[in-house]
Amino acid sequence: MSSPPATLAFFANTSWYLANFRLGLLREARARGSRVLALAPPDDDSPTLAEHGIEYCPLRFRRRDFTPWGKGRSVWEVHRILQAEKVDLLHSFTLESILTAHWAAGRRPARPALVHSVTGMGFVFAGGGAGRRLLRAGLSPLLRRAFRKAPVIVENWADAERVEAMRGGRDRYPLVRLPGGGVDLDRFSPVGNALLPRKKQAVRFLLAGRLLRDKGAELFVEAARYVDNSEAEFLVAGEPDEGNPDSLSRAEVENWMDPPRLRWLGRVRDMPGLLRSVDVLVHPTFYGEGLPRILMEAAACGRPAITTDIPACLEAVAEGETAWILREKDPRALGRLLQQAIDEPEERRRRGRNAIAWARKQFSEEEMNRQTFAVYRQAYPHLAARLPA
Repeated sequence: MSSPPATLAFFANTSWYLANFRLGLLREARARGSRVLALAPPDDDSPTLAEHGIEYCPLRFRRRDFTPWGKGRSVWEVHRILQAEKVDLLHSFTLESILTAHWAAGRRPARPALVHSVTGMGFVFAGGGAGRRLLRAGLSPLLRRAFRKAPVIVENWADAERVEAMRGGRDRYPLVRLPGGGVDLDRFSPVGNALLPRKKQAVRFLLAGRLLRDKGAELFVEAARYVDNSEAEFLVAGEPDEGNPDSLSRAEVENWMDPPRLRWLGRVRDMPGLLRSVDVLVHPTFYGEGLPRILMEAAACGRPAITTDIPACLEAVAEGETAWILREKDPRALGRLLQQAIDEPEERRRRGRNAIAWARKQFSEEEMNRQTFAVYRQAYPHLAARLPA
């Protein structure tokens, strides 16, 4: 008699993250016979999870509630769901969710198998300042315990080295580098409808993502002022992230805009259509990124990028072949790269063509799902027969 399929739970601190970055993984696990739960606080993307047949479990998880009782409530809430739903394996994304999952899992024999995905070290590990150093000092020993108790998936080699150092050589569970969840290469492709009409002579640049200071939105807007081309257009897609202390406010973003040259689009759901509407993706980030998904999506759509020399970005592009690299946090330096992309149309097109091949080789969502399921089975052989293959 065969064993019943495993119940898999996927946990993140926003439904937005699961719906936009990991929906392919959840759908594939369900298609392969697993029962799939999504644990996340409710937001505008929560209905998307249910629409795809995922059992959505809403949480009262509050990202900026750092009080002991607030975090304790989150741990208890996740623990209660794990026990009630008899979860066999819990896969957590982002550092905050990893720590919560570690404590919520409880003790054996009822403890589910755990898998942790480090999607970047985030705001706390991204820079200096007394406040960040204090937070790092408090979080590091907690993360060390969590990382030693489960397989860890990272998105770039710099984070792999950091996690390995935190583990202190403990290698009972694997440490695996995968480029995020990959992208759907059928959906993100150069072929298809463009979202925005355009003038043929215009060169259009796009910045897309959460509007955080370290992710470079201010830098992009300032750099646009150093571009000597009246036909150039600069688009900003995305929203402030109120749960992140590094976020810009809506008022700040609105004050930057200088239409028609600078346009804030807000949140855009049709990202393939938007990427097909532009010439170059600009991602001038100095944030604690994992592997920026927007760089993968742009490459798959045949759009070259201008990005920075932080490890996460250098691993997502091929310098000189699919992207231009910004090496300093300086709007004038970024402006020079924008101008170069305008002045060299054939080079722009060459890098876009290279980007398509790069994405197909590196960022297949189907392959990333296969490798993720392999991590599950390798780490937990006693569950292997019940896990997706």
